Amino acid sequence: MASPITSTVQRPYLVVLKEGPSHSLADIEPHCAVLAMRFHGELWTYGGYDADFAVGNMKLRVVGQRVRGRLTSYLAFWREVMKRAGVLKREKPGRIVVVSYDPFKTGFLAQRFARAVGGLFVAEVNGAYGDPDTFADVQSNLWRKARLLQMRLTGGCVLRRADGVKLLFDEQLQNFAHPKPSALIRRFFDIAYVSRFFEGPEEPFILLVGYPYRRKGADILYKAFLSIAPRFPEWKLVMIGHMLQASMERAFASHPQISVLPGMRQTELVDWVARCSIVAQPSRSEAMGRILIEAAAAGKCRIGASVNGIPTVISNDVDGVLVPKENVEALARALESLIENPELRQRLGAAAKARASREFTYDAYLDHYSEFFDALFRMRDGK
Repeated sequence: MASPITSTVQRPYLVVLKEGPSHSLADIEPHCAVLAMRFHGELWTYGGYDADFAVGNMKLRVVGQRVRGRLTSYLAFWREVMKRAGVLKREKPGRIVVVSYDPFKTGFLAQRFARAVGGLFVAEVNGAYGDPDTFADVQSNLWRKARLLQMRLTGGCVLRRADGVKLLFDEQLQNFAHPKPSALIRRFFDIAYVSRFFEGPEEPFILLVGYPYRRKGADILYKAFLSIAPRFPEWKLVMIGHMLQASMERAFASHPQISVLPGMRQTELVDWVARCSIVAQPSRSEAMGRILIEAAAAGKCRIGASVNGIPTVISNDVDGVLVPKENVEALARALESLIENPELRQRLGAAAKARASREFTYDAYLDHYSEFFDALFRMRDGK
């Protein structure tokens, strides 16, 4: 991975296409605001509302879904985006980079946009799409294989057309897709809104955030906590995620020390992170784990499975704890050790916070992006 450097050439006009649907401006506006700190351009998505306004040097455009059905909504989004490509081609704002936040919903559209305006096309890969456990919650083995094949075919087609590919961890393309040989590849973290998170006094509970429940390892954490709960009656496990409650209720009996809450906006989630003692992410598949960066910014002790991209944001016994994938006993032992040792929790949390302030800031993210784009244009210009 190349070291990030501050851009020394004129920054390109940036067009970001992000998959929808967006349910609230709070989902998307912070991303636009961070990009506006360094770039000028526009960010597009679609959702249940219309939006069209400036966020600093960036323009945020949300195409409202006025018709029923995913396909018709997406086609309406495609038409609006390509109309904008025609306008931008005439305006000629200079060098243009078009970024697809993921290869699937917006990959072909971003490539078409880049070709229309004569820009460079960058595809981000923000999932562990070569890992079968990405579909751990799909019960049918046949359907799981079909989904993996679909992702490989679509992802392969998109990445072979990309000038640049952004990854989250080094082995991310394994069993997934192969970019064209001339594509420039960079690996760095995905944006996390670290400025929202703050350190608060510990309360005796462990926090898991995310869904779907099997991919995030909620069942593994449930079993591990259940095995040690009688020893620590004052401790609780809190799990937060969309559709998590129904999934857990179908799979497990209720327990007085375990609470499962519906998904919530990040503005509400920050308080739960500030209050917890441990943030756990024992995922079966995880490309990075944004909550782990956010927990680090809040100075919280973190524990995660040693899988996919989680080791890029947790260094074992330095700023958190890593346990083997799907190992209930190892997770239970690690939780027990952390519960019994508040000094260890504080040491790991302080190290995580220091690392977040060095590596996972907005400036660090934008430095990586700037270096990536500069290198892309140097490569195109033969320099």
